Amino acid sequence: MRREKGAPEPISALNRVPLRECGEPLVDIRRYCPGVRISRKAIPFLREQVAEMLRAAQAALPAGYRLWVRTALRTLEMQREMYDRNFERIRQEHPTWSYATLRRATNRFFAPVDQKAPPGHCTGAAVDVYLLTPSGHLADLRSPFTGWEVAPTWIEGLRPSAQRNRGILLDAMLGAGFSNCRDEFWHFSYGDAAWAVRTGQDHCIYGLVEPPPGWPRKPKPRA
Repeated sequence: MRREKGAPEPISALNRVPLRECGEPLVDIRRYCPGVRISRKAIPFLREQVAEMLRAAQAALPAGYRLWVRTALRTLEMQREMYDRNFERIRQEHPTWSYATLRRATNRFFAPVDQKAPPGHCTGAAVDVYLLTPSGHLADLRSPFTGWEVAPTWIEGLRPSAQRNRGILLDAMLGAGFSNCRDEFWHFSYGDAAWAVRTGQDHCIYGLVEPPPGWPRKPKPRA
């Protein structure tokens, strides 16, 4: 398993990254990446280069393994709702924390929408991806942990099976050109501000992008 431990991603550093929007289109990863399984709840679009890299990562996996995309593109409204919901959850768990402390805790896992640098998922650059075994089951990526403490990519104390499966996932995604968020083993991106900070680039190439018409799809009303 590769041992690049990643770099911190403070909001201040993300905001300093210049954007040179390349204008690359979104593509439907259901058609672009036929070997990849995609959550029905996901908006299945990524920038074209990112989709090509995802397809390459799938091809690099051992025989029978598949990538499972849980999240790809998000709208700003989706990101805002997720951020606010988790800010409130943390506030209830830690009622004595200051507002600034609550913000820092929330920012660790959920990018805010009120900053210069847009959240990676809102640019078509980022993907949350897991690993499926040849039997079609979710690979063990977290045992013996069960909560948020499992999120850091290089956490100590993983069982050998989880460490091995993380290695498979990381080798495929990093080998395809993605960078990994060290605080979230499942989060990879290319071309956004976070990628630029992690990899030492002097600019990013993807800014905010809107999903195609009709997305996100509204749930069908129950009969």
